[in-house]
Amino acid sequence: MIAVLFKRRLSLLLAAAALVAWGGFGLWQGLHTGFSGGLYDPGYRVPGVRPASPAATAGFQPGDRIVSVEGKPVEQLGMESRWPRSLAPQPGQSHRFVVERGGQRVNIDFVYPAPSRAAVDNRIRSALIGLGFLLFGLWGFFTAGTPAALALLHTGLCAGVSMATGLGPNLGSWNGLQGHLSTAAAALLFLLLLRFFLLFPEPKPLAASRLLWGSLYGLWAAFLAFLAAELITHPAFYYTTGSVAYPLMLLYCLLILAAIVHTLARSPRPVLRRSGLLWLLGAILIALAGALSNRFPGWTSALPVLLIPFALALAVRNQARAA
Repeated sequence: MIAVLFKRRLSLLLAAAALVAWGGFGLWQGLHTGFSGGLYDPGYRVPGVRPASPAATAGFQPGDRIVSVEGKPVEQLGMESRWPRSLAPQPGQSHRFVVERGGQRVNIDFVYPAPSRAAVDNRIRSALIGLGFLLFGLWGFFTAGTPAALALLHTGLCAGVSMATGLGPNLGSWNGLQGHLSTAAAALLFLLLLRFFLLFPEPKPLAASRLLWGSLYGLWAAFLAFLAAELITHPAFYYTTGSVAYPLMLLYCLLILAAIVHTLARSPRPVLRRSGLLWLLGAILIALAGALSNRFPGWTSALPVLLIPFALALAVRNQARAA
């Protein structure tokens, strides 16, 4: 039994290390890759050009239709995020674009700048939040071992997958699959958080409902089917992934809120104190206050969010000790 437990924990640690390594390498690579911010839309047209931006300096104009990049027809390349690795630009490198403008073809040499400060902050923020959920999920499971701790572990692993695939290294035309795995894992993360709150501090009747979980996981499976369709028909649905993912995540968040309110309303105060749920609510409030106040500039806005997985791990540990 001890050997089985050791192998299971070792496997979890190795899986976590692999996720961190994959995401870390992708983060490093992304910080040393030329940044365009997306020059054209799924119709291969330039939707807009900000004054004094690199695109404006190069000579792009709104309405330009991209014909080719480095001599390769844009229809064969697809969106920039899925270009082959051979076209991955370094800061300071240029690509020759041919655009169609007013019935004529114009050559434009676009010089890729280094990633913007905002882009760097976004990537570091994503890395910190995913890493926090992953590590605190492992910590809570290793030190508690309760059903709620197992649900927290699954949440942490899902956050790790979302972080690693979202930041992962350039895979060329496979970037689309990697990005969709990140989006799918992010949606599943909220569903697993809902499962946690239906189990913690005490299992609620809905936690055993097959109808509920069949419906919620069915929605997630339908979302997976949509992501698969986007990959197949790329780039027709390119900008619609978020519009489908965000409402699904919002639904899960509302159900999480309902589960928390139910716990606060129905659980005796001694149970709430022993469970550590009040600490968790405090962490959520601090994270929301930090997000709304804008007092945490750049990537530091991830720091108050990290209080949430930390409080989750503390709560399951506290519950296990009180049992």
